[in-house]
Amino acid sequence: MQQKKLINHFNNLYPYILISLIAFFINYYYGFVGLMPMDNTVLYNGGYRVLKGFTPFNDYWLVTGPILDYLTAFFFYIFGISWKSFIIHSSSFNLILSLGVYYLLIKLGLNKFFSMFYAILVAILFYPVVGTPFVDHHSTFFLILAYFYFAYSCYYQNYKYFRIIPVIFCLAFLAKQTPSVYGLFGMLFLISAYCIIYKNKFKEIFLNFALGTLIAIAFIILFFFLTGINIKNFFDQYIFFASSIGQYRFSNYQLGLIDVLVKFKYINIFNLSLIFLMFFYYKKFEKYKNDFFLILVFLTLSLILIFHQFYTLNQNFIFFLIPLLCSIVHLNLEKNFKKKNITILLILICIFAVGKYHFRFNEHRKFNELEKVNLNLALNSEKISKDLKGLKWITYKFPEDPKKEIKAIKEIMNIISKEKQKKMLITDYQFIAPSLRIYDNSPNQWHHPGVSFPLSNNKFFDEYKKFFVDIILRNELKVIYETVNDKENIITGLILDESCFNRTRVHEMMAKLELSQNCKDLN
Repeated sequence: MQQKKLINHFNNLYPYILISLIAFFINYYYGFVGLMPMDNTVLYNGGYRVLKGFTPFNDYWLVTGPILDYLTAFFFYIFGISWKSFIIHSSSFNLILSLGVYYLLIKLGLNKFFSMFYAILVAILFYPVVGTPFVDHHSTFFLILAYFYFAYSCYYQNYKYFRIIPVIFCLAFLAKQTPSVYGLFGMLFLISAYCIIYKNKFKEIFLNFALGTLIAIAFIILFFFLTGINIKNFFDQYIFFASSIGQYRFSNYQLGLIDVLVKFKYINIFNLSLIFLMFFYYKKFEKYKNDFFLILVFLTLSLILIFHQFYTLNQNFIFFLIPLLCSIVHLNLEKNFKKKNITILLILICIFAVGKYHFRFNEHRKFNELEKVNLNLALNSEKISKDLKGLKWITYKFPEDPKKEIKAIKEIMNIISKEKQKKMLITDYQFIAPSLRIYDNSPNQWHHPGVSFPLSNNKFFDEYKKFFVDIILRNELKVIYETVNDKENIITGLILDESCFNRTRVHEMMAKLELSQNCKDLN
């Protein structure tokens, strides 16, 4: 009897163990293969800044979520400041999402094997495409988690989970404004639709959601209290300026139906399958209304992420939706139709699509702009810093000669380390300051002119310029280093008048700006 209990316990536990191992280590592996200097290292520096006591929005201008800086700082605190700790962070989130997929599918009625199968496929295409912690992925992670809780609550009519959904949305928003805001509108639509379908549940839903909202408000208050983030800075940088960039994109990028259908064709195969199932359930609504609403939840989530992907400037990252949506179609076909041939066909399409995007984004590192780069040329980054041990160094900047780039970075780090004056460092290579164990005094988290910070044609420019100058004066900085080549504009020159600094080239990849206190901008 005892042996039988142990066997049953193992049978229940082994899928979680297997999924955890695959989800964690597949991302851990690809997180060490090449990188895009700024996008893959910006949160590395952000976590280091927070660990050293500096505060987002107060000490550096930020337009993406602060929660990732705090999460990275936590992993640095536990495991030490290193690339290994950094990738443990993203790998852990890949693991949690995959377990969430498995758990939800089991609870919805899909068998153990296929629940595990789809959870592993999601793990292959969720975080490994980028490898490192990334704002879009974390915001999407929390958004999916909120929709999972909502789907489970509605399917089993257990509305106590509504109390935690608003808190999860707060986390999603603090990771990045979008897709969390789109997801919130989608959630409000779903709640309204659910209350129309189940009118007698309105009071219970409202009370639990209201309680959850109060908990979320308390969480936000506690977050700002503990972090010391200036509320005005938060709104100016994260809400008002960031929304002006969003408005520009909406006015200049037109969402084309054909483009969306073609670009996300494999996702849309399953979206169309879900729509077909919804039409069938609608005809027999009273019998299948629970299944109808479950499909509506996942269809809404899919459309929100497609909308977000279209308007973001990043590489595509939502192909993990293919196995997730396939699992919901599979569940419904198996439960209500018994159409094995159709199910097998959709599974084969899913496997083909996952394989295709695995090779494109994981093996060839397309997200990090390395699709056409020979990754076999990559070198061990320990040559730059022991903190980067294990990272296979190759970037799109020096695709054919990573050795030259490594040599240049080491020379730059040597120049910076020997500088005795108080300095600012503005660079795409944001691991430099953590590796040297210095603070870079950079005014920005990201260095995309006009997107990460306002330029002179933006109404927030004067405020940003004041923020920039205040950092220089408050810290009594004498010199600014920027890693730019001869053809690139320096960021400082976009903010300060040229009379404020004397520019000299100290390296083929770096300029030195000696500040003059006699110029108008610095007085």
